Amino acid sequence: MRNLFDLDDRVAIVFGGNGYLGKQFCKILLEYGAKVYNCDVAFSEQGDSDKLLKDYAKKYFQMKVDASNKEELQKLKKDIMKKEKTVDILVNSITMKGNDFYLPFDEVSLEGWNIGLMGNLTIPFLTIQTFIPIMKDQKSGSIINISSHYGMVGNDQRIYEGSNLHEIYVKDSPDLKRIYSHGVYNAAKGGLINFTKYLAAYYGEQNIRVNCLSPGGVYYESENETFLNKYSSKVPLGRKANRDEINGALIFLASNASTYVTGHNLVVDGGYTIW
Repeated sequence: MRNLFDLDDRVAIVFGGNGYLGKQFCKILLEYGAKVYNCDVAFSEQGDSDKLLKDYAKKYFQMKVDASNKEELQKLKKDIMKKEKTVDILVNSITMKGNDFYLPFDEVSLEGWNIGLMGNLTIPFLTIQTFIPIMKDQKSGSIINISSHYGMVGNDQRIYEGSNLHEIYVKDSPDLKRIYSHGVYNAAKGGLINFTKYLAAYYGEQNIRVNCLSPGGVYYESENETFLNKYSSKVPLGRKANRDEINGALIFLASNASTYVTGHNLVVDGGYTIW
């Protein structure tokens, strides 16, 4: 049974691999044997990604790309396919937030709305459209779209009262005393879940599996106790997720352990959405 999770000789592309969860996804895919292309718009010179370059020098590659640009995606595909014969795993873990992401709903701009749609829904459309021909030719592949529990339910705005999240995320609006969740995140992540089902139905006969992974809230050290307690009170397991607790679900969807799973939204939220 352990061999079901092996990813030896698999090629994985992770969009947004330099993000908070994306770094974890790259690391766990490498640990299970995959060759990983981390595709992001920017890379820090230190931290997790830099360590992976040293630990997995022949299996981990950083590819700078603006995934909202079709021409850059086509060039990325050509560059990768010069080295590889297959693309076995495609992970979409990009998110984008406009400058007004945390303002009250009636103050957010159309520009901010469109930025959120681009990062959370349109970019997965573009990346999948770019690489799906390779999976069609090889008649196999696993696509994993990273959605959210907020693609299934609305936010409880009360949990942000008394939090310090405005101090963490809104540096350019010092007068803002609290944050508000942005409707575009819920709309785009909900759309991504249904888009995943559409693709799973569309490409099922070609043995291409398309699934969603929807994490709940993930622990950040800088969040204050007031917010953590309010959020945790809504979770049956009584806490936020540790960052590495999403890894097992990703490996399940990427590997042969899930060869008969497609069109599924795998929710890893500690039970947040069950009540």
